Amino acid sequence: MHGNKTLTTLYRYLALLLCIAGISGVARAQCTYPVRRYATSQQVNAGALTSVTNPTNAADGNITTYSVINRPLGVGSLITVTQFLSFSSQIISGTPVTVKVNIPASLVALLGGVTIQPFTGLKNDISTGFTWQATAAGSATTLSSLVGVANGAGDMELTITPTANYDGVWVTMSGVAIGQSMNLYDAYVMQATPAVADCGTALDVLSGVRAGGVSLVNATGSVTNPTNAIDNSLSTYATLNLGAQVLSEVYLTAIFNTPSQPGDVVRMILQNNSGSGVINLGALSNFTIQLYNGSTAVGAPILSNSTNLSLTLLPGTTGNEEYQLDIKSLPTGTAFDRVDIQLGGVAAVGTALRIYDIKRLPATPVTTIGGTVAASQTICQGSTATLAINNAQPNCTTYSWYSTATGGTAITTGTSYTPPAGSLSTTAANTYYVQASRTGCTEVSDRIPVTINVNPAPTITNSAIPRTCKGTTTASMPYTSSNAPTSYSIVWDPPAITAGFVNITDAVLPPGAITVAVPAGAAAGTYTGIITVKNGTTTCSSTGLPFSVIVDTKPTQPVVNVTL
Repeated sequence: MHGNKTLTTLYRYLALLLCIAGISGVARAQCTYPVRRYATSQQVNAGALTSVTNPTNAADGNITTYSVINRPLGVGSLITVTQFLSFSSQIISGTPVTVKVNIPASLVALLGGVTIQPFTGLKNDISTGFTWQATAAGSATTLSSLVGVANGAGDMELTITPTANYDGVWVTMSGVAIGQSMNLYDAYVMQATPAVADCGTALDVLSGVRAGGVSLVNATGSVTNPTNAIDNSLSTYATLNLGAQVLSEVYLTAIFNTPSQPGDVVRMILQNNSGSGVINLGALSNFTIQLYNGSTAVGAPILSNSTNLSLTLLPGTTGNEEYQLDIKSLPTGTAFDRVDIQLGGVAAVGTALRIYDIKRLPATPVTTIGGTVAASQTICQGSTATLAINNAQPNCTTYSWYSTATGGTAITTGTSYTPPAGSLSTTAANTYYVQASRTGCTEVSDRIPVTINVNPAPTITNSAIPRTCKGTTTASMPYTSSNAPTSYSIVWDPPAITAGFVNITDAVLPPGAITVAVPAGAAAGTYTGIITVKNGTTTCSSTGLPFSVIVDTKPTQPVVNVTL
């Protein structure tokens, strides 16, 4: 388990969060977050035995370019080379500053000769032969004092928190072995404005090798074109290659601008660049993922057989298969701002993995229907159901509802949607789709289907008004129906109840005609009720049908007079 030792960014986000605590509440409310402010100018002190190649690359704000600090010859600490990186305006005390470097394996054991020092007052001093001089602001930090740096070689972010105001930082190499060099990418602080939306595109990447079960100087692994993994292009890729050394380890770490929200998903597009091209997570025992928040590991390492991983084969040519790998957030929902992919640690000589893309997406929506977590539900015609999000993310997330799986215009937005009952079909599934997006961002979650099936309601139509004579206890009501009703119910109005008519509930529906019970003592008149029928299989009921029963006065018995 490489845990906290594998990343060398020490205390960066702990200090950073303290620094920006005053602005983070406002930023979140506005769906924007602090951004990097890079050093914008540089100067070099180098002599005949030292040099800095491409010095301006360390102050161009470009994560892919770097200067190279070289010390090809040297005796003890007498020969040094220094590069100064200056910000456009002074930075206040207590603001963390991060320096990104690339340290080769051959230099790891000699890090005591590499220092980072905040400074003020940089000037070209005539008294020192027109070399650049500055006043130290606070204490210097040696790379060897940063716990964890010696556990790997490659790209690293080194963060310190100066105790005084500073204009920039200088990086000095001295007292190291002959023929050493290191790459210096940039230096940056975080600032509140201008701000950017909290989007899921990674803004930087680190890569290199780790000790694993071998000495760093003997490790043969490599990572080529690492920034291709975060360039938003599916035609370019980074390659993690273990090389020939057994137990060698390589890593690639994607860094996001902000901590995740609970449930966020990391999505990678991968390709096996060795063997058949097929990726089987169950057999890929040398593949490990670790989420981090700054330098702090979030949860345990995610192994290839973890339920937090979901692998999908994308359409493509056999032998060049590409896969989509989704990394689900840990159940605790702890925020993370980087994902570290490690290949190696077991006898897996020659394994190579291409990473085409890494991005972070809003949590995949989990739907409820009528308050129950479900992807589909069946209802009866004439009713509807409320579709809602069970895992709605509270910050800067919009949920859009569609009638199509891709494209189209959103029907509405919000954490719930209730389709009008009249718009629901009884002959086809009513499928809607919901996806999450972040305010001001292009990244969206998968569009998730949720379906309402509608059973048609039965119908009944009375063919004639039932009629009977006073004192007769039944009347026949012929009817026609649809959608297979199997029972009927009658609710009488108050005058009918007063006359002695009795409500009927779920009586078996006879074919053709219903025999209506009429109280023997009911007075002549018209009595009104409402009849409904129900399908016993679907439990759907018809709309109530008003009907009447007419009780006629019994004719007076004729008197026959017989005259003899």
